[in-house]
Amino acid sequence: MVSNKKSKYAMHPRNILRVPPDYTKLAIKHKDFRQVCELELTGKVSINFRNEKTLRELTKMLLKEYFELKVDFAPGSLVPTLALRLNYILWLEDMLEPLNLENVRGIDIGCGSSCIYSLLGAKKNGWNMLALESKQQNIVYARQNVKRNNLEDRIEVYGQPDKSSIFKSYFESEKLEKEFHFCLCNPPFFDSNSPNPFGGNTRNPQRRPAPNNVRTGSAEELTCEGGEVQFVQRIIEESRLNQQRVLIFTSMLGVKANVPKILDYLKERQINNVTTTEFHQGHTTRWAVAWSYQKAPLSPGSECN
Repeated sequence: MVSNKKSKYAMHPRNILRVPPDYTKLAIKHKDFRQVCELELTGKVSINFRNEKTLRELTKMLLKEYFELKVDFAPGSLVPTLALRLNYILWLEDMLEPLNLENVRGIDIGCGSSCIYSLLGAKKNGWNMLALESKQQNIVYARQNVKRNNLEDRIEVYGQPDKSSIFKSYFESEKLEKEFHFCLCNPPFFDSNSPNPFGGNTRNPQRRPAPNNVRTGSAEELTCEGGEVQFVQRIIEESRLNQQRVLIFTSMLGVKANVPKILDYLKERQINNVTTTEFHQGHTTRWAVAWSYQKAPLSPGSECN
């Protein structure tokens, strides 16, 4: 197993948001964003990250400003943090770079209403993406976002009929037996069986302050039986059945203590080509694990921490 660690608490060196945006200039340029900004006495614009509507307009504005992507979100759905999503995409770029691939094909597990990972992969890198989603409202919005950005030739949004499956439903219905170079996933973090699924404290406040952003997303997007550990374990089990269909399997994790649990689970199944990383953005840290059954290099030259 390879674990890559460099400078602490910095974004990926190629993350365009590594330099904080000038919100004052952006508020002048983008009307909808300007309407949710707060003006300080100094004339400088400030952002209330604890307000869900503000977060929605902020993410929409940043996607339009930096990537010319027009995106809308289903009511009550998860509002993705762009810096984090970019860190994940850039990590994948680093792992894929040594392979010198011409036509990259990836799978986005649970694309949500924004379909942000697939949109970024297709728009930024020209990747061909399969976006998997089980919630009907999210499927409708995701397809609209793909169409709105003229990326139908790059992105397929597949509505999963079976919420308990990861790849199974699509692979059984897909006759061409396409091979994919990676999969990515932002799993539901919380355990739906917990008496208070959102009440647990997963961080040490003496070491890291609480995140600035308000939590967004529906219960279906944020919770599942067994939380993120069992969800990623399901990905691992289905990956064992599809070892030649996907080159590099990956997933994000929201709790640091869950990383060794997933690594132990992989080790118990004799999956040894494994790597981990950390995604840092502001006060928020996420972790990710990647594994492969093939001879894929899983030690990227650039790191997200």
